[in-house]
Amino acid sequence: MYTLYWNNGSASITAHMALEESGAPYSLKFVDMDKGEHQSAEYLKINPNGKVPTLLIDGKRAMFETCGIALYIADRHPASGLAPAMDDPARARYLQWMVHLTNSIQPYYMMYYYPERCTTDPAAHGDAIKAKASEMIAAAWEKVDKALAASGPYMAGDRFSAADLPVVMLTGWQQARPDVLDRNKHIRRLVELVSARPAIGRVLKQNQAAA
Repeated sequence: MYTLYWNNGSASITAHMALEESGAPYSLKFVDMDKGEHQSAEYLKINPNGKVPTLLIDGKRAMFETCGIALYIADRHPASGLAPAMDDPARARYLQWMVHLTNSIQPYYMMYYYPERCTTDPAAHGDAIKAKASEMIAAAWEKVDKALAASGPYMAGDRFSAADLPVVMLTGWQQARPDVLDRNKHIRRLVELVSARPAIGRVLKQNQAAA
């Protein structure tokens, strides 16, 4: 049994989608970040970073990092098809893109939404940092789109996997770069395919309803 600590519109959606796709039983605990619940002493005991998501496993162990949670769920529930098997050639691409999306593209979004974290100068121009971040986001997605054009329609090739989930998450953060899907037809196709899955649709609706 799992408990996912989440907040709508946050990075928790990747972990949430993985749980729903897995078919495993889980419950949700909403963390009201507007009220500072993510910084409460109780929450910091399970996630000292004070962020969402956090996954509580069997009521005993806690883990954080949304893509890490998705990887864990995929491996713990292999029948879900969220992860290619260890000896499957698609496994390499699956892991490559999962790490790339969270390690190389998501930081550009953080740079856009939190420009004050990118400088020690209180007089620094936040708009300039955001503009550069938006530029980097566009360039990063162009590379992903080319990869999908060559060997898509999914990140791991011809099959859906958990590596597609952070694409849905990140492209949903449209304030930073609202034209990503218009500029990249192969990414748009992936998002459409994944969003049409019943489990993903349920999670997207739940996040929208909580907005």
